[in-house]
Amino acid sequence: ESIGVTEENKYDSKEYPDDFYEGVTGAAFGPDAPQTTRVRITAPERYTMNSVGVLTESVVTNGRRTVTWESDHPFDTFNVVGGLWAVRRGQGTAIFFHPEHHYHIDEMLVALDGARRYYSEWFHPFPWQELKVSEFPAEANYAQGFATNITFSESMGFLVKENPKVNAPFLVTAHEAAHQWWGGLLMPGEGPNGNILSEGTAHFSTMLLFEELRGTGQRIEFSKWLEDRYNRRRVVNSERELVKIDGSRKGDTTVIYDKGSWVFWMLMQHMDRESNLEGIRSFISHYIEDRDHPVLQDFVAHLRPFSTDPTAFDDFVDQWFFDVVLPEYVLSSVAREPVDNGGGSWEVRLDVRNGGTGLMPVEIAVERGLRFPVGEASSESEPFRDARVTVELGAGESQEVRVLCDFEPQRVLVDPDAKVLQRGRKFAIHRF
Repeated sequence: ESIGVTEENKYDSKEYPDDFYEGVTGAAFGPDAPQTTRVRITAPERYTMNSVGVLTESVVTNGRRTVTWESDHPFDTFNVVGGLWAVRRGQGTAIFFHPEHHYHIDEMLVALDGARRYYSEWFHPFPWQELKVSEFPAEANYAQGFATNITFSESMGFLVKENPKVNAPFLVTAHEAAHQWWGGLLMPGEGPNGNILSEGTAHFSTMLLFEELRGTGQRIEFSKWLEDRYNRRRVVNSERELVKIDGSRKGDTTVIYDKGSWVFWMLMQHMDRESNLEGIRSFISHYIEDRDHPVLQDFVAHLRPFSTDPTAFDDFVDQWFFDVVLPEYVLSSVAREPVDNGGGSWEVRLDVRNGGTGLMPVEIAVERGLRFPVGEASSESEPFRDARVTVELGAGESQEVRVLCDFEPQRVLVDPDAKVLQRGRKFAIHRF
């Protein structure tokens, strides 16, 4: 459909009926069904040439090396990449990299090993023998998760500057590894929102892997980073519901990647983790070899039976998949005073208002000390303490909140665990 289309003769995006996904839906990209492969490559002897599957033959003749890669499980797409690499191997994983680009290999291998192990447990067993990353020069700035052979620009993780807030080598490796499942094993359907089942789910998977391997603190920072990108890049007056996002409008990309991942994350909290993962495993198993490729409507319909409260599930889906909402929590009249009971207790009083839209349960926390100290602060900080209450506010609603704690509070903040996507998070905090 896009062949021959340039900036001068662009046309409006295709309009799909609401029931476009009913019946057999074609694949969003690649062929409509997985296929086996046999890839033979000849190159100068000193080069390593990688493709998908397993290396079954390597023969050198007159200074030229011919290698053969064959699929050990069907694929939807394949690639070829070569280089003068060093290699680090992990647990059924490998990273092929320029020998001088070794700075983040340890962290990338942690993410790659963790992805193979935990995504297999959470989503579906990894069906191939090895999962590898193959570096290429920064003539292009992207990474792409082909089955078994993730191609990875040097600028996307190997040479990035360290950021104490967001661990980029871990992030990009975890995201691209997630495409082995989301876009690899599960090929989404063509049409609106299909790509959210590839890119939004890959970021969601990265959230889970951050939590598992790098702790709640780094997961929260990653979640807040995604939230901040969404708030900065969204186009409010033209943003559509998740089920209607097709990538054609300015602002669609941040909805696909950033809001999409957050909505999957919130759905997990809403359902409870194990019920959600059980539903995801069932969903992938159902569609893994089906010629009918799923979109978000299929996803939520498949997960609904795994919810313990179908009515609450429907309410969540109606808001976040079929509408555009975004809460904004505003604190006011915040005060603290000791409680005269001889026990060192304090009471915090405040008003909280949802100045945005949507209806979500959200925690209000009163805290003292550093929750996630790093560096010198780890040994110098006092123990972290907190007390929490949960409120649920619709658009424009306010509530007076009282919190009792057995310590002198230093601050009040909304949503301390980053469980609710919102606008203005950095302002939803009060320091005494």
